[in-house]
Amino acid sequence: MINLDYITQLNLGTAAELAITAALVFCITQAVKTTRIENRYMPWIAMVVGVVAGLASVATTGDSNYVSGAVMGLLVGGFTSGLFDGFKGIGG
Repeated sequence: MINLDYITQLNLGTAAELAITAALVFCITQAVKTTRIENRYMPWIAMVVGVVAGLASVATTGDSNYVSGAVMGLLVGGFTSGLFDGFKGIGG
């Protein structure tokens, strides 16, 4: 499960931007998983998709903070791929 509490605590985007980014990253990475791409590349693909989705969500909501949107997307992509599961023991 994606733990978005870390991202909201960093205040990188609005709730709408976070929801759009998370939905896009989840859907696109699930679609990529059905291809022949090896699983070892999934964290990198998810983070790249996250950055693009973060930028798209910022543009969609009319915000102008593209750097925060890109960072938010990178983190959402990392959480989606399970890259940051080790943080669960530290934060909670």
